[in-house]
Amino acid sequence: MSPSNFIIGQQTNEYIYIIDISKDLKSVTNSVDEVLLFLFKNCQLGDRRLIYRDSMGQIDEIKHENGLFKGFAPGHSGIGSLPDFNSTLARNLFSFHIQ
Repeated sequence: MSPSNFIIGQQTNEYIYIIDISKDLKSVTNSVDEVLLFLFKNCQLGDRRLIYRDSMGQIDEIKHENGLFKGFAPGHSGIGSLPDFNSTLARNLFSFHIQ
């Protein structure tokens, strides 16, 4: 399996916002099952919404039930404003590398 890289841009009680920084690696979109499993086990994803910025800069939602992939939804309605990409990168000290 090809690895995927992402950073967590923001976490609230309602959602986790991740940013795909995979570049030449497998994207979050193409490794969604592994990313969900990682977030469920390590970041207490639970029933929170998962919002993500894909490798092309599009912000969408990964639908899931307790970490099991259920599909994609366009946009991020009801969330409000998300942190800007560059400021998120500047304040993150590490990324998650999913194998």
